[in-house]
Amino acid sequence: MTDRKDILIAGNDGENRRQLGDPLSDAYDIIEAEDGKQVLAEIQKRRNELAAVLLDWDIPLVSAYQILQVMQSRGMTEQIQVFITTVEPDPEIDSKVYSLGAVSVICKPYSVAMVRRQILSRLESAAQLQRLSEELAQKERQLEESRKKMDGFYDNLLDAIGAVMEYRVSESEQHVKRIKGFARILAVAYKNEFPDCGLNEDEINRIVRGSVIHDLGKIAVPDAVLLNPAKLTEDEKQILRSHTTKGEEIMHLLREVQDEEQFRVSSEICRWHHERYDGSGYPDGLEGEEIPLSAQIVSIVDVYDELVSERIFKKPVDKETAFRKIMNGESGAFSPKLLQCFEASKKLLELYSDSN
Repeated sequence: MTDRKDILIAGNDGENRRQLGDPLSDAYDIIEAEDGKQVLAEIQKRRNELAAVLLDWDIPLVSAYQILQVMQSRGMTEQIQVFITTVEPDPEIDSKVYSLGAVSVICKPYSVAMVRRQILSRLESAAQLQRLSEELAQKERQLEESRKKMDGFYDNLLDAIGAVMEYRVSESEQHVKRIKGFARILAVAYKNEFPDCGLNEDEINRIVRGSVIHDLGKIAVPDAVLLNPAKLTEDEKQILRSHTTKGEEIMHLLREVQDEEQFRVSSEICRWHHERYDGSGYPDGLEGEEIPLSAQIVSIVDVYDELVSERIFKKPVDKETAFRKIMNGESGAFSPKLLQCFEASKKLLELYSDSN
């Protein structure tokens, strides 16, 4: 295998072809063509091997201008350097050929120094740029692979934390899976209903990951409060509510194993998933759009799952009742936009709940 590329030198004067080819033959394999038909045949056959075409403006049968038109229409001038050779400078020729993708116009007579300066140096620069482009593309592929691996790591890590949390609070092992599914359904609905909201697929994935650990801070709540079946005192309520800030504190301990955007979303969800649109939530009493969208989405699906799921201390309500309670504000105030998306997602949410 060789890395040498070809140069096609085209014109009806053999001596001119030799003068152009000899200074280049050490670095490139030289192909020659006497007329425009041969040029078209050669560039079609050797498209992937050609580094350059040196094309005489007065070539017979098919004109240089027509050849350039064909090459440009097929995207060839983006990968093959085209040099036009001519008897003397002509601004009209320059205007025509540069608009069609030629890189240089070279005037006769040719000298070794001129060929090396105007052709060989340009080809070497183009080859170097191509190598750099390929290296950059390879680096981008590697970064994308690394990103996918890191995303998988985030998913596994957060799922593991979520599983530990569910054992800790004695809730259904399917709770985490349902919250993830509900969050994705609602986030996608929000993106579709409000396409100008700026919610893209990457942010949706961050919200879904963050939804897994929305109640992470409950790990720090004592059993006597967390598992108490009786009505909680005001002090006990404050201890339970502290799971929001505790969750955010724990997320800071995990900051080094998350990228900044995932850390942001996970922290938002941990701290603010109990805030309510009318300002009646906790821990900070945020109101309206002060509440990050990530936390709003997890908030409403968490309430929905709590209503329709059986827990140790409560029986589930039917899905129609749960839907009515949320839409009517009986389970807290939510964004009108989010309620619109919740209503649009009703059937999907029910199907996903039934399947899990």
